[in-house]
Amino acid sequence: MIVHLNETYLLNYLIAIATSIIIAIGLKMPILPEKPRRFSWTNSAIFPTPIIAIGLLAICFSINFLWIYNGMVLAIIMGLVSALFVKYLFYHVFPNPPEVKEEVNE
Repeated sequence: MIVHLNETYLLNYLIAIATSIIIAIGLKMPILPEKPRRFSWTNSAIFPTPIIAIGLLAICFSINFLWIYNGMVLAIIMGLVSALFVKYLFYHVFPNPPEVKEEVNE
C-alpha cells in the first residue's frame, strides 16, 4: 500500500503531535523519561504519547475518515485521547515487563 502524504495530512500530524505533548505536560507527565533513557520504562510527554497520537490519526486517515476541517479537529481529538490514554490507561493495557534478576555464580 502506497501512502501519499500531502500538506494537509502533514499539518494534521504536526497538530496531533503538538496537542498530545501539550496535554501530556498539562497532565503533569514528565517531559523526558528517567535516566538511563534506553532502559527506562516510564512514560513521558515525548514518548510514547505523540507516537500513539499519529498512529490513531493514521488509522483514521487510512479509512478515509477526515471528519470536519479536513481532519484538523480529528487531529486535536486524537492528541487529547492519546495523552489521556498514556496517563491513565497505558500500564493497564501494556503492563511493565517483569524484572529479571541475574544470578552471579562465583
